[in-house]
Amino acid sequence: MVDYSILQKRVDVNPVKKKILLPCVAATALLIGFLAGYTFLDAVPADSFIVSGQRETDVIVIASDSGLAGAIDINAASAVELTDLPGIGPVLSQRIIEYREAHGPFASVDELINVSGIGERVLERLKPYARCGE
Repeated sequence: MVDYSILQKRVDVNPVKKKILLPCVAATALLIGFLAGYTFLDAVPADSFIVSGQRETDVIVIASDSGLAGAIDINAASAVELTDLPGIGPVLSQRIIEYREAHGPFASVDELINVSGIGERVLERLKPYARCGE
């Protein structure tokens, strides 16, 4: 017969080693996770995002003295361009175009208040970024 007690002693881990081994494995896993997370966080800066493998960064509109540099012409803008205005989504941009087609070009940005869904707060938010004509 084979004496299996020798094999059991070789495989069995000392209880003192278990107490030391478990924290070491946990600390190593945390360190690897931290380093991997730190590397991935550095790969894409907080002010940018990846679109189709290319890095796109936020666009900052710098107004000139007149305040109209980079402003969107609400009389010529498409529905997609109107969604660049703060507070204007696809539904409101479509309503702006429908209003423009029904009533003609806007005389001023303040006339946007007549579009259903645009209130005083939305109008005040988008005024610096919108203009009428050139």
